[in-house]
Amino acid sequence: MPAVPAPKNAAIRVPVELKLKRNYTYDSRRRVFESGSGTRFDPYQDLPKDTRIVYKVPALAAADEATLSKPERELRRYMQVILPAGAAAQDYVDAVRAWPGVEEASVGPDVSLPGAR
Repeated sequence: MPAVPAPKNAAIRVPVELKLKRNYTYDSRRRVFESGSGTRFDPYQDLPKDTRIVYKVPALAAADEATLSKPERELRRYMQVILPAGAAAQDYVDAVRAWPGVEEASVGPDVSLPGAR
């Protein structure tokens, strides 16, 4: 089925998708990335006001890593940078790629609705 673009007034934002390097985490309370050696990086200097950075699976991010399976440890490395309305992910993806804790980053997919039959 061909995709149908979401309505313009749907307020759906396309995020920047990112994967953390091994031994990096994001501390949502302090709003910093931290390496296993304790080096910290503040990502908000490169982002517009009201941006949120979230884990794709928050329960895995909060879990004790020693209790997780290998696939779960891999999955906990994935995050999204959710920009405020009016900001475009493609304008920030290069800045996110340059962050020290990021292994890879890309613009998230465009949201679409299924086509009518």
